[in-house]
Amino acid sequence: MKSRRSVSPIYNVLDGVASPVRLRMLRSLARQKLGYSELAKAVGMDRNKDAGKFSYHLKKLLSCGLIEVDSSVGKYTLSQKGATVLKYLDKIEEELGEKTLMIVRRSDQLIEPFNKDKISEALVKEARLSPKLAREIASIAEKKLLDLKIDYLTAPLIRELVNSILLDMGLEKYRHRLTRLGMPLYDAERLLKKTFSSGDWRIFLEKSSGSIAREYALLDLLPREVAELHLTGRIDIYPISSWVTGFFARKLSIDPGDVIKSSVKIVFASFSTKKEIKISGPRQQVKKILEALSRMPLDKRLISLEYSDPTLESVKNLDTQSRKRLGLIVNLAKLDLSEVGKVNKTLMKARLRHVYSTSDEVGFTGFVLDEERRDLHSIISINVLGAALEEKGDLDATLQRISDYVKLVIPIVKRELSLINRLHRESSPYSVIALTGLFEASKYLARTKSVTVEEAAEISSTIIDEMRRVVSKESKNVLLGGRCPVSAAKRFMRIDVYRYGNAQIRNLIGGLSAYSMTPLPPLDNFKSIEAWADVAKNVAKNLSAGCYVSLRDDRPSRAIRKALTIVDELRRVNQNLVVSVNRARSS
Repeated sequence: MKSRRSVSPIYNVLDGVASPVRLRMLRSLARQKLGYSELAKAVGMDRNKDAGKFSYHLKKLLSCGLIEVDSSVGKYTLSQKGATVLKYLDKIEEELGEKTLMIVRRSDQLIEPFNKDKISEALVKEARLSPKLAREIASIAEKKLLDLKIDYLTAPLIRELVNSILLDMGLEKYRHRLTRLGMPLYDAERLLKKTFSSGDWRIFLEKSSGSIAREYALLDLLPREVAELHLTGRIDIYPISSWVTGFFARKLSIDPGDVIKSSVKIVFASFSTKKEIKISGPRQQVKKILEALSRMPLDKRLISLEYSDPTLESVKNLDTQSRKRLGLIVNLAKLDLSEVGKVNKTLMKARLRHVYSTSDEVGFTGFVLDEERRDLHSIISINVLGAALEEKGDLDATLQRISDYVKLVIPIVKRELSLINRLHRESSPYSVIALTGLFEASKYLARTKSVTVEEAAEISSTIIDEMRRVVSKESKNVLLGGRCPVSAAKRFMRIDVYRYGNAQIRNLIGGLSAYSMTPLPPLDNFKSIEAWADVAKNVAKNLSAGCYVSLRDDRPSRAIRKALTIVDELRRVNQNLVVSVNRARSS
């Protein structure tokens, strides 16, 4: 018999990569050099709590030569051997294809490869089984799941299967610990503890009911085809947790004769509104509402209102927590432009969130909130970059794909708007279609040309023109919007990184942490604001639900000059414009 020493060196390599943890370590180091604590954090381990386990995996990789220490910086890095092994592992995974691997749709609407270790970890943590018994049950579950031959697994399906295994093994007391109450019992207990520690009962109410509403919408209310598009990151429905009963943003008019009634109205609206409540009414009444604001249970809802000197004085008298909830909308049409710099300086000094607008008919978040459309129900984001990648850079096919998504979604949205109107009889609801990753998709679609920013912008205009045509034809209560939620942009990117690989996505989006959230081209890519505006106008004119521009600059005066130029250029094509000015992060 051959001794282990005579076995081919490939044995050590295979032994080195035969662990999901060690694979994650290799892939983390393929992106950048990391110190001990940084690497532990990158693979989801605590350097103190998991020190023994982490050190074991680290020594394994060092001993087989897949990683090494860069003594010049004192950090771990991928060795040449490790880079080669990782390259061929990626090729093998590509050859196998995702259909041969089990993919799990997580409860947070992301996807990831199946890993039986997560079942055993959950059994130890939630059901309090011994690690040995947990591993045994996880192995049985893995075999049963493989036999099912399902393309996509879901967390509830895995949980149901594990529960049946526990029953078969006579472990009912442990199965009880895995019971779902719209969410796993373990998660509900943690949420309740968080509620008591914060002293805010709304945390438990909103999170638990939101979990049930999200599952109901995806499993029953939405057609299977639409739910599939959402779960696989082709589209994003936001807010899915209040799709059945609520809104993203609302505009409320204050009763001029009854402050108490208006206050109750705002509090009641906060239970059905995810993000923004815009208040309008007589300034004196607004002042009284603001005085009562600190006693209102509004949680993290953004209360937005039009800027004025009296309003600013009222806001200054509020406590810090109440001021954090506020967003002031500075309507430039009602302000002497020579005073804008002074106003901006005052608002920044007071640390008050604010944006600049061109009309009273738009909210802080950049969406239309007027008398005809007072209530924004939902935002349906379309993953344009993902569609372009699926169609391998074919513009016509990409246009057809995203048009099909919109045509499929709009009838469902129209039906839901009708139901919402029955629940909230005084509401005037509408929904928004938003295009996510449009500029990155346009660069990818233009890759056969010289790929100048102008060529990419031309393709963006072509796509947005087609989307305007499709949306306006399908419904008057569904508009084309100027931004998507941050959560959608991040979710699309994370799913596509898994689907197409980190290298390709990073190459397309640069150093960004998410896909672009607005269809307008990035300002930094142009030599001047005027050059940018010439291109941006073709996009902005089609954004019927409002146009949103975000500026970052370390010099407030320069940022204000940029904002005023943008407003002057774009309001000619879109009256519902919002410009947000923020201080640039220091490097």
